[in-house]
Parts: sequence; structure tokens; C-alpha cells
Amino acid sequence: MNTRLLFLLFGLLLMLTSCDPEIDDFEVLGLQPIYFDADDVSGIRSSEPREFENLGNIVLVGNYLFIGERYEGIHVLDNSNPSNPVNILFWEIPGNNEFTIDGTTLYADNSIHLLVIDISDFGDISYIKRFDDFYISNLSEPLRPAPSYVGPFECYDPDKGALRGWQEASLIGAECEAY
Repeated sequence: MNTRLLFLLFGLLLMLTSCDPEIDDFEVLGLQPIYFDADDVSGIRSSEPREFENLGNIVLVGNYLFIGERYEGIHVLDNSNPSNPVNILFWEIPGNNEFTIDGTTLYADNSIHLLVIDISDFGDISYIKRFDDFYISNLSEPLRPAPSYVGPFECYDPDKGALRGWQEASLIGAECEAY
């Protein structure tokens, strides 16, 4: 009988100590923002083609396909043969998610600004100007990772810079969660 009582007390003690009201102290695996300086346009350039990873919108202009790579830039594909498009270049535009093309001008975001870029020479694109704070969001809702992501994440803080993407990290006290 004493053994049963001892196990009952031990179980009750475990129940009382395993419920930690200090949720902020829990470490979890989640996503945290990657920040960059959106005012620095030195990273805008043409480079070698790269693998597709986190694709966004697609624009077809003439014989070319332009495919967004979320937060990174734009893949340029020669689509002269639609059954076999060839990945020829990558335009690096840190923070980019949306873009459109009008003639030889690319209009693209870099997370917060609207950029105007000359693409008359695909292999040597050049920054023309920007419209500051064009994409400032109403942050009453936290910016979150991709819509398919479910789990905890570190809330985006615009005071730390513009959003360049998300990376896996150990988080302590993650206040945001995607369902």
C-alpha cells in the first residue's frame, strides 16, 4: 500500500512540475527572419544561372521567361524552344518578391522599395532609381514565412532591416506562430 501511495504522490509531483507557466523559456525549432539593408543597391547584378528553389511569379516577354526566386532575384530563361527552356542568367535583387517588365525596364521590389532597373543588356543590368518605402506593409499582422509553413517563428522587426527571407533556427520565446 505504501508503494502505491508513493507512486501516486510521485505522479502528482511530476504533474505539478512539468507544467511550466514560463513558456518564454522553451527552446523550439522554427524560422527567423534574415535581414538586410534595403537602401544598399550594390547587390543588384546579373550573375550565373542558379538552381530553382523557392519560386514566385512568372513573366513571359517575347522569347524569355522570367521566374522570381523569393527574396533573392529573378531567373532568366531563353524560351525560344518552349519544350526546352534554357536557364541563362540570374538577376540578383536582394529581398525581391514581385516584379514586372515594360520594354527594357524592370520594376521590382526589394522588400520595401520599388526599384527601377535597366535590363537592356541582360548580362549587365543596372539600377536606375528607387521609390522609397513603396511597399511598407501594415504590420498589424506579423509578416510570416511562406503560406505553407506551419510552426513557430520569430516575429519580423522592421527596425532590424528589410526582410531577405527566413532561416531555420533554435528560438527561445517565439511569439509568432503560423497555423
